[in-house]
Amino acid sequence: MNGTLTAPGSARARGPDDWVERVRAATDIVEYVGQTVALKRVGRNWVGLCPFHQEKTPSFSVNAERQFYHCFSCKAGGDVFTFVQETEHVGFVEAVEILSRRAGIPVPERHPGERGQRAPLLEALESAAAAYERWLADPERGAVARAHLERRGLARDTVRAFRLGYAPEGWEHLAQGLRGKVTEEVLVQAGLAARRESGRGGVYDRFRHRLMVPLVAPGGGVVGFGARALAEGDQPKYLNSPETAVYHKGSFLFGFEQARRGAASAGEMIVVEGYFDAIALHQAGLTHTVATSGTALTADHARLLKRVVTRAVLAYDGDAAGREAIMRSLGILLAAGLEVVVVDLPEGEDPDSLVQRGGAGAWAEARRRAADPVEFIQRHLLRAGGPGDPRERALQAVVGLGAGLGDPVRVRLLLERAAQVFGFSETALARAVGLRRSGQDARRPVEALVAERRRGEHELERRLLQALLQHPAGLEDARAVLGPADFHDPACAALAQRLWSGGGEGPDAEAAAALERELAATSPELPDWPEQARVTMRAMAARRLREGLKERQQELRRADSEVERARLMREIQEIGRSLRNLNT
Repeated sequence: MNGTLTAPGSARARGPDDWVERVRAATDIVEYVGQTVALKRVGRNWVGLCPFHQEKTPSFSVNAERQFYHCFSCKAGGDVFTFVQETEHVGFVEAVEILSRRAGIPVPERHPGERGQRAPLLEALESAAAAYERWLADPERGAVARAHLERRGLARDTVRAFRLGYAPEGWEHLAQGLRGKVTEEVLVQAGLAARRESGRGGVYDRFRHRLMVPLVAPGGGVVGFGARALAEGDQPKYLNSPETAVYHKGSFLFGFEQARRGAASAGEMIVVEGYFDAIALHQAGLTHTVATSGTALTADHARLLKRVVTRAVLAYDGDAAGREAIMRSLGILLAAGLEVVVVDLPEGEDPDSLVQRGGAGAWAEARRRAADPVEFIQRHLLRAGGPGDPRERALQAVVGLGAGLGDPVRVRLLLERAAQVFGFSETALARAVGLRRSGQDARRPVEALVAERRRGEHELERRLLQALLQHPAGLEDARAVLGPADFHDPACAALAQRLWSGGGEGPDAEAAAALERELAATSPELPDWPEQARVTMRAMAARRLREGLKERQQELRRADSEVERARLMREIQEIGRSLRNLNT
């Protein structure tokens, strides 16, 4: 095609503008904007909350007759091409291409110098996707890959919807299949082939004997592939396209084109780590799901999500690596202004296996029990163990999150929640956030907070154990209301285990023996050791009840059924009665 593409109003050659006008005529701005903005008809216009700034009262208007949008607050405005440019962060030509593919209108060729490498790469990637689809459908070649998909429980409609394919065994199937249509240089630049280092020259296929997942950009263009090994021991298990002129993994979200339509009604976006996790959730009806693409979540990913939703639901694998990835993602999403909840899956579970096992109902139950960031941090760091007091590590993580937030209201809400969950002063936590923001050491104030709390807890536990050593007859009463798990200090828990078991040797026998000697040597002269045992035993029982009360209150916040709320309220009332009885 001769000429160059120009934005409307340019004095350049008009030839390519025929394509632009065809795309404009085929695109309804109300329908397109309505995929990401909840619009309501008011007179001749459609109004909604502006996607370009935060607001509570709608000031964003779309006019169907003029095919134009305008925000009366931030003054953003333009036609459908402008809207795509602003929301997708692309140039004019790329915006027209996105809408062209969406409308099923072929994208014409342009001068190579006009659009650089993008066009030939996109054409090569599209041709590769079509070839992989054909090979998957081949009765013999695709048999192993189809069997793998069947074991995963993926329906044929799902396979077609995501354009899944198969790269056959061998070194040159794709290179030979596209010979004459795509140059070797373009195959290499598109990440589809690599150059031979031997004297033979030429190229060989990058993907071999792998299940192929096309990475589709907004607008429908294939920009790369995720490839899953089918042979046992073939490493890496997942191989992704390299960075190219059209694919940047730090700003690409798999499934985003389909997911943003579902996200408008769901009000949130589910974020998973694996392509097949996303595909499985889509098949289960959870079409508002995206996956990162061969990288950790980035600030660009968060900005992409923020343009579509106000809340992100993190659902990573239920293992240590998945939970650490969630910890890294929390700050990025919160800093972008998103609300975040975490679906904390059981050990060994992932989103794919969850819906395979129980369908959308299993997801609904897991989503119902989702944790807010502070609650997840508490769960994760208490569960992870490690040196030192896990509460200190958890509070340091919360302080880090607070320091990364720009909105003081959101900082206050975060710290209020942390004060509820951990029982520490909101003012003290806010002071630590201020220190972190100013570049000063915020660890010391948090260390001091936890150390002071620990001294009080450990002193209570030590006093009870000391009383029981001096008054062994009190052990029977102690066993009736407490257990070794009620002792927070490891040494105290070890000695409690020894006393509760009648003197048996446990795994921490040395620590238990050392503490017993210390308590015996430092025992003061008290006239009434039985009373000391009774008072400290009651205090520890009350502490355990308060901890249980806090757990039930947190569960009550997440409960979404009347039956569960009623059960939790009964348990809360029972704990309250037990606490009152202890104090009488």
